[in-house]
Amino acid sequence: MRRRILTLGLVATLAVPALAGTLTPERVLTLAPLPLPKPAFHDAESHGASLDDLLERPALDLALIRPHAGETVPTPAGDRTWRATRTPLDLASDDQTAREHWLAIYLRSDRWQEATLALDAPDETMLHAWLGADAVELSDADSGHEGTLELPIGVHRLVVRAVVAAGGDDGELALSLALADDVPDAALAAGVDPRRPTDIHLVLDAPRVQQALISPDGTLVALEVAARPGGGDRERWLEIRDAASGDLVTTWRGLEARDVAWAPDGRRLSYVLRDDDVADIWLHDLDRGTSTALARGLEDLGRHEWAPSGEFLVYQVRVEAEKDERKVKRVKNPADRQPWHRDRSYLGMVAVPGGVHRRLTAGPISPSSWSISPQSDRLLFFLEEQDLAGGRPYFSSELWELDLDDLSAERLLAERWIGDAAYGPDPDTLLLRGSPSAFEGLGRDLPDGVQANDYGGQLYLLDRESGDARWISRDLRPDVASMWWSRDDGLIYALCTDTQFRTVHRTDPGTGAWERVATGVEYTDQFDLARHGRSAVARGTSVTTPNQVFTVDLATNRARLLHDPGADAWQDVAFGEVTYWKAPLPDGEELDGRIYWPVDHDPDERYPVIVYYYGGTSPVTVDFGGRYPKNVWAGQDYIVYVPQPSGATGYGQEFAARHVNDWGERTAWEVIESTRAFLEAHPSADPERVGCIGASYGGFLTMNVITKTDLFAAAVSHAGISSISSYWGEGLWGYAYGARALANAFPWTDRDLYVEQSALFQADRITTPLLLVHGDSDTNVPVGESDQLFTALQLLGREVEYVQIQGQDHWILDHDQRIVWNDTILAFFARYLKGRDGWWNALYPDD
Repeated sequence: MRRRILTLGLVATLAVPALAGTLTPERVLTLAPLPLPKPAFHDAESHGASLDDLLERPALDLALIRPHAGETVPTPAGDRTWRATRTPLDLASDDQTAREHWLAIYLRSDRWQEATLALDAPDETMLHAWLGADAVELSDADSGHEGTLELPIGVHRLVVRAVVAAGGDDGELALSLALADDVPDAALAAGVDPRRPTDIHLVLDAPRVQQALISPDGTLVALEVAARPGGGDRERWLEIRDAASGDLVTTWRGLEARDVAWAPDGRRLSYVLRDDDVADIWLHDLDRGTSTALARGLEDLGRHEWAPSGEFLVYQVRVEAEKDERKVKRVKNPADRQPWHRDRSYLGMVAVPGGVHRRLTAGPISPSSWSISPQSDRLLFFLEEQDLAGGRPYFSSELWELDLDDLSAERLLAERWIGDAAYGPDPDTLLLRGSPSAFEGLGRDLPDGVQANDYGGQLYLLDRESGDARWISRDLRPDVASMWWSRDDGLIYALCTDTQFRTVHRTDPGTGAWERVATGVEYTDQFDLARHGRSAVARGTSVTTPNQVFTVDLATNRARLLHDPGADAWQDVAFGEVTYWKAPLPDGEELDGRIYWPVDHDPDERYPVIVYYYGGTSPVTVDFGGRYPKNVWAGQDYIVYVPQPSGATGYGQEFAARHVNDWGERTAWEVIESTRAFLEAHPSADPERVGCIGASYGGFLTMNVITKTDLFAAAVSHAGISSISSYWGEGLWGYAYGARALANAFPWTDRDLYVEQSALFQADRITTPLLLVHGDSDTNVPVGESDQLFTALQLLGREVEYVQIQGQDHWILDHDQRIVWNDTILAFFARYLKGRDGWWNALYPDD
């Protein structure tokens, strides 16, 4: 391939070369030379070996450094400061000591491309280069050394080290880049400014808090933190921070402590160490600095919880069912198709101190959603079993209470639409969470004849003596995902889906008035109340803010930043603006949504557009990153539009109820019409370059939408449903999801829904280029849903690509495969929305 040689300039644009030929960069970042230890250069033989060793162990941590002009960094030779220096770089030698010179520059690529790095230095100079944390393979060339750089769209750090032996020749280091002939000059720029858009590597690898727990007295916060420095192996550690100041009290590194829980005294923590499927529970004393094993050798350990008295903790263990030696299985009911359905679990208790174990449950039951009473004498748990005869949702749900003294059990409630319960300050009243249909529709706020969306969460109070229930979330439009009843202030707290946000609200059960609680973030992942004292900790993100942790003063309802674990990793990242926008629909309604703009959006330019939606029973919330990282897409110069089709919870029961038995009838129309309205209202969005993408139910919606319009230039469906009937019958949860989303509608009663709304039966109407992506081990939406639509489109001669992610389930969780999956989606859009197929061809070259 022919290439052109381009200058690397100081700013993020490149001047067209005045003359053809090799051009050197105007400026780069450099450090003052570092002397190397003399023993490394005793003779020619050891000289070579020592340099090889140095190349394997650079003085700088290449996984972490991101040089800034004026930044001082520690080195083995003392502190050094990065400075912007004109090129070529002088390589001064020393008669007594070998010296290493460091050079760094940032490359800004507007597309996937390959470029050739050329380095020219005196013959005896040893050169090494890194693109990010990856070494660049350098080979001899006519003038120095060359290496190939693979540059996806984004900003990339290039670091070069030149080692000059003692007594070596003085000289200069020159650097240049050669681009392919079919790549324009403006496609690559370079400079010393580290500012960049976000990318998938940052989203996956930057430090983040995975769990935040406040001590019972509210004075300390335990944080479970994880990161992948340089995209390498995952590192986990535990931090204990002062809740008032955020200062680090202590940290544990090198210990894979998980499932941390505070003991009620607030000065001890339990944690779990795992070795494959076997786990030990340990107890750490903060005052003494000692750790003691509480329980060892627990196979398939689930969660554990402290009794409020601190005298014991309860844990759950799963027991795998025995397999038929004949390697056959008689399937007893639809749920029994799940390979793990016959597995059971039991609860156990371990005394603290002493470590004496006691088994609490046994037999063919598996307690779930359990909690210990404030007096530590009883335990609530649910039992759930397949119950087809009872009707929707085809499972029974019973609430039981276990006496922890004599192990007698009492059934308190049988209500199939209730699945969570909690004790409160009043021992005669329980807090329950369930769907609007619970208690014969007590939680409904809908006209007669309208089927509720039973994925919506409502709260009830149950009088234990009378058995009567009272609905307490009537005046709360958001849907409740989880709840707590504080013994300290007597208020009920609820973590809620709240339109595009996830928020915390609280109420006095006596008055029923609800108030929003400040958490510091737009999307609250986790909320943890202190057992004593009016404080809490919240962990979450915002639309352009990665993972953070806040402490919450519940008395004043104010949140304060406790810890920002990724502050250093994200310091150079620039985000485009995000605006909230309602699309006017032809029927007079407005559809909620938001827009992610490119980082340096120019309203006079036109940009390709990605429309992302779910369309199922939940909204696309504003949480940062996630499996479909809109900030990453906007960082690649797309405008990203996110409409919120009808049927999502968090917008009130009437809006949520539209999900039931719709399956694209209204939602596909809303996606199409809201996109048209968006394009009309935003001139910088190019109507000829619009792509759409959805996953799971959103993947179904992608398939459905492109049978009805040619508005989109490209479409992506991850784990989509092409035939509602095959998903309903074959998916391990198809019929169970259908119990809510296909309420009382079956393939033999509602052919129009199951056939006419399924893309497979309308495949001949699809003309939009389509990418199907599916984990080949998907237990939720069977991979056959993509298989059959792919087959149909291939037979029809339509433009379709199909990529299976091997060994992955409904969610792509493997780190490296997730990067390839992300790149596959963006490469497909680049191919059809930008007319650039280099990235796709590099990922999937033709045989």
